[in-house]
Amino acid sequence: MSVLWRILSYLRPYRWTLLSGYVALLLGVAAQLAIPRLVEVAIDRGIAGQQKHVVLAASAALVLAGIAQGLLTFARSYSFQALAENIAYRLRRELYEHLERLSFSFFDQAYTGQLMARATEDVNAIRRFFWVVPRTAVQSLGTLVAVSVMLFLMNWRLAALSLSVLPLLALATVHFSQKARHLFLEVQQQFGVMTTVLQENLAGARIVRAFAREDAERARFDTELQTLQQRSLRAARWSSLYTAVVTTLGALGIVAVVWYGGRQVLAGNLSIGQLTAFYFLLVLTTQPIRMLGWMVSSTARAIASGQRVFEVLDQRPEITSPPNGIDASRIRGAVEFRSVSFRYPESGTASLHDITFAAEPGQRIAVFGPTGSGKSTLVALIPRFYDVTEGTVLIDGVDVRAYDLHSLRRRVGLVLQDTLLFSVSIRENIAFGRPDASEQEIIEAARAAQAHDFIMDLPFGYDTVVGERGVSLSGGQKQRIAIARALLMDPRILVLDEATSSVDAETDRLIQQALQRLMEGRTAFIIAHRILTLQNADLILVLENGRLVERGTHEELLARGGLYARQYARQAQEQVPLRSAGD
Repeated sequence: MSVLWRILSYLRPYRWTLLSGYVALLLGVAAQLAIPRLVEVAIDRGIAGQQKHVVLAASAALVLAGIAQGLLTFARSYSFQALAENIAYRLRRELYEHLERLSFSFFDQAYTGQLMARATEDVNAIRRFFWVVPRTAVQSLGTLVAVSVMLFLMNWRLAALSLSVLPLLALATVHFSQKARHLFLEVQQQFGVMTTVLQENLAGARIVRAFAREDAERARFDTELQTLQQRSLRAARWSSLYTAVVTTLGALGIVAVVWYGGRQVLAGNLSIGQLTAFYFLLVLTTQPIRMLGWMVSSTARAIASGQRVFEVLDQRPEITSPPNGIDASRIRGAVEFRSVSFRYPESGTASLHDITFAAEPGQRIAVFGPTGSGKSTLVALIPRFYDVTEGTVLIDGVDVRAYDLHSLRRRVGLVLQDTLLFSVSIRENIAFGRPDASEQEIIEAARAAQAHDFIMDLPFGYDTVVGERGVSLSGGQKQRIAIARALLMDPRILVLDEATSSVDAETDRLIQQALQRLMEGRTAFIIAHRILTLQNADLILVLENGRLVERGTHEELLARGGLYARQYARQAQEQVPLRSAGD
């Protein structure tokens, strides 16, 4: 029940919308309940009494009651629909903003498909709950109470007999609600699994086709889809069974009216108009009884979805800004690691062991080592994507954990191997870190990144939209836009993580020229597998299995004859056949 109360707490800011919906609802119920009594008057006083004016007056009143009911139904429906949409908007925004605050370690473990399912299908289930349940619960309860009172006032014996099914209905509802929550939670969980498989295949469509794995991936998706179908059908069977039980119990009440009420009319204890009104009133209870199944089903699904959404909202970010964090806007760029060790929390495996070094402002620090040696992890500690397990990372002599997180990350620029461009214009992609940048500043950054010429050759220049519906850019072009984006931010510390891998020689030359401009006057950390790109570094850090095994300049490391020298000799040998082939 705690999940349900938490879901209902989202009603608080919209209490006036809820109140207006309830006013329209209750007035509509009153108009609906007036119709059977008007029919009773028309039959007993007008038709049976041969009074035409009573029939005419009752007919006119019925028309007015119908019009009022229609207008009030519109007002009620719109109020509750608006309520549901507003809550869904607030919940999705809250979920998105919370995801933006969560630490990188959360996304290391989370599946994108599961997160998408929570933001879409689970929020939709909660939206449908607010559209249906608050309205239907009050409408059904109000109708049942009002009709029951009216029925007992008309004929308490007949009312008691026809409403005797309500205790059985309550037992069926309790049993179904307990079962339904578990079933709908399974459905929502499987929907997330199916979404994950779909998302992976859409994102990796080229890989799937390149390896001719279409049939295998189709079978994998079909397996998860069938599981979702089976779980959905199982939940649907229980929901349909409950609806059938409710409908049957409601029909038993009508049977009682026909059997016992008919005998009362024959005995002269009840008029035909009263029996007709009694029948119409009892029919009004069948809709709330049937809606009860829908309400229980919708509530069970909302609780299951709310549980999944709140699992994310209850995740606390591991990395946050300290109270009164230091402004990092004026840092010079001196970086120091003091006995730094780090292990990923989800695996517990140590990634860095006792790393110590210092970089002066403006220096170029190369980080070299085999795959899995901890290079990317090391530079990820500078902007606090993760916090150290032991030791301290300092910038300008201050622990990075003392800086305001937002201002710190604005002073650390990143150019990564896998460049992400958003589905907006090239201008907006370059100005992503500085949305207030002028047109001239954007163009100057693009020129410095060797990107201006190819941008001007595009169909709409800087207004060209990239992404699924935009122009396709080459890897080198995307990389130069990423460099322009970093240049425009004017960071004091720069991280280049495999920024020139997997490009041709000409593109590599253009990117290197752009990088030289980007690194001027900044403390730069350069990660690369190719030693040729590291030779001009002021300091080269050589990592192996998370340990700093060598440090020095290019010449010093070659003279030492260690891991760096061996890798240099191997890469030099690999270049010889390439040069021969070129000759």
